[in-house]
Amino acid sequence: MPIFGRWISFSIIACTVGTPAIARAEAAAPEAPNTANAPAAAADPDAATAAASEASTPTASPDSNDANVGPKTRKPRKRWTIDVASDSFALVNDAKGLSLHKPMFLLPATYSGRYPGNSSEVLFNLSLKLRVFDTPVYFAYSQKSFFQALNGDKSKPFRENNFNPEAFYRLVPDDENRAKWWYLASDFGIEHESNGKSLPDSRSWNRIYIAPYYERDNTLVYWKWWYRLPEEKNRAATDPKRDDNPDIQDYYGYTELQVQQRLFNRHQISATFRYNPTTARGAVGVNYTIPGKNDYFFWTFYLWQGYGESLLDYDRSVTRVGVGISLAR
Repeated sequence: MPIFGRWISFSIIACTVGTPAIARAEAAAPEAPNTANAPAAAADPDAATAAASEASTPTASPDSNDANVGPKTRKPRKRWTIDVASDSFALVNDAKGLSLHKPMFLLPATYSGRYPGNSSEVLFNLSLKLRVFDTPVYFAYSQKSFFQALNGDKSKPFRENNFNPEAFYRLVPDDENRAKWWYLASDFGIEHESNGKSLPDSRSWNRIYIAPYYERDNTLVYWKWWYRLPEEKNRAATDPKRDDNPDIQDYYGYTELQVQQRLFNRHQISATFRYNPTTARGAVGVNYTIPGKNDYFFWTFYLWQGYGESLLDYDRSVTRVGVGISLAR
């Protein structure tokens, strides 16, 4: 019987909870005083006190906003986001957390006389940077890939991937002094770049660099100078610790100048120049971008002529044109 009695009590409670509309209607309707039981209540003062106490206790309605009633609301969690502000130059954007860095593009259609026909390549470049705890210290990673999507005879290979991690410190005058410093700032960094291949196609080098730059309104001039960290040149050709490309600076030079200029209707032209005056070798790269729908992407026209489009081709001159889209420019 006790178990049966508890089951009956549970059923009554469940029915009461399951009919909130009826409970609200009954609570809203004024209850007429029960005069028939008034003498009994007066005769039993303890019962009257208990009834009055129960009546004075507020009942929580399902629509109540009282913080002490009902489930507690959780604070929204902070999520990682990537800053993609289209009105700033990605390279010098100093947003907190994760942001875009170098140009990030996908070029599904390219043409180069060095890689014609089924060897034509899809190019894409990924690049992000992370600002460390709201300090002027950044970690960045970039990757450029050359995908021969039509080359079925060789299983559609990625002919080349260039991996480029780096860390740098950014020195920027505060807003009050930017004009006094002619809107100049500078990056000081160290970087590694390699293609992850085995000998004889392995290519890699390490550099420390300084990159002063000018940014104002619609113009960015970023001039990067580097010193290559030396590697051992005298090891055997089959030794993976040897210098894979001791003459790379004959083709890349010691500096790289980037100029980015916004034009009419937020079109933008970006140009990269490298040149070694002692060997008369260098390269020119141009990207022209046009805003797409709602600025979610930018139509991109690509041109490269010269040495070092990829590490594997550091000592071979390549001319290439391409069309695609960009997320960062």
